[in-house]
Amino acid sequence: MELFKKSKIEKEIRALPNGILTILVEAAVSVNINSIAIVGGVVRDLITKSKNQDFEIIFNDLDLIIEGDTSIYVKELQKILGPERVKVIRNNRNYKTSEIQINGIKIDIAAARVEKYPIPGENPIVESSTIKNDLIRRDFNINAMAIELKENKLIDLFYGLDAINHMEMDFLHESSVLDDPTRIIRASRYSAKLDFDLSNQALRQIKDTVNLWPWNWNIGDNTDLAPSALSIRLKMELELLLKSKYWKNGLKKLQTWEGLKIVDSKLQNDKRLVEKILIAKKSNIEPLTALVYESKNPISLAKRLHLDQQQKEIIEGACQLNKYLENLAANDLYKKWPPSKWTSFLEEINANDSSFLLEICKENPLKEYLKAWLYKWRHIDSPIKGDDLIAKGWSPGPEIGIEIKRQRMKLIDEENIY
Repeated sequence: MELFKKSKIEKEIRALPNGILTILVEAAVSVNINSIAIVGGVVRDLITKSKNQDFEIIFNDLDLIIEGDTSIYVKELQKILGPERVKVIRNNRNYKTSEIQINGIKIDIAAARVEKYPIPGENPIVESSTIKNDLIRRDFNINAMAIELKENKLIDLFYGLDAINHMEMDFLHESSVLDDPTRIIRASRYSAKLDFDLSNQALRQIKDTVNLWPWNWNIGDNTDLAPSALSIRLKMELELLLKSKYWKNGLKKLQTWEGLKIVDSKLQNDKRLVEKILIAKKSNIEPLTALVYESKNPISLAKRLHLDQQQKEIIEGACQLNKYLENLAANDLYKKWPPSKWTSFLEEINANDSSFLLEICKENPLKEYLKAWLYKWRHIDSPIKGDDLIAKGWSPGPEIGIEIKRQRMKLIDEENIY
């Protein structure tokens, strides 16, 4: 088939240098690798392009799978092209993968393998295998195709071509979600990006599996014991979704599928979730930070997803701020507060600016006061400085600081801007 000739592939993916695929095959032959194939989204996009010439292939990297040792293969590539042209970025011996760059082109190379999940949701045990067996372990039928480069042929075990034609994707196995619940998040990203539907069978699998909750850990348990697919790997998939151009549609699909239950029940039921995250993004808040803060227990979820320290501090500061404001809103005294009183109150909390922004995005009932302080009052300085007071005969000491603060608060009240 013309589509799968190496020269044709290089023509369609302009980022690939002419002849690079032939070199990749020659290196494989040199070290007795039985088979080498392109896998992943590039295969899906090449097929889509063949059916719709207006379709744009957005190339980020090339995913290769080989029946052999990736380290030996990479060394052979360096021997053929020279070590200066083949840069090794990362080797992962446990998963038998290598990440390299050839002339700046990122290439992910994986040894064909099978994966066994001894405990659902945990990391799998990896064993070497064939390319066909490797395709069986993948997530969706549209991603389980490969172009074998030695023979220039398509390997399609799960009717991926038909799925593309009908714009409908499906899980490969009845236990796909059980084994790896992050596939739900991945499904929403692909579905939103490609404008594909999930099959009815896939939708039933999501709802049935999540409602059954077959994993050995439940939300509310010790976050340190959460399996990888409900913690660190879940974070990675959420980040990929929220950074994509199609994140809004992806989140809506997750709520429709009841897929956000694996993250948090409050997020699942929040009809304004997309709107809140959009406001946060416009305020330069990382969308994952905003998502976590909208959950039932943000601090616990931040720990479970292994957010970085800065994200945790922003969320903790916002939770602290929210607690202070809830106590304040319990009576009406704040309504009589002048701007200076609000300024003193909020500056004693000493939270990160982003923490204030999170509370504002969350539509706190007192958000107008938060905005007034964040954008106006706190930027008002005292009209008089310490040197000015000393020049007027004041003695150095704490009284100077008190007077500077008094003058600042007086000016803030005179501005009286909400």
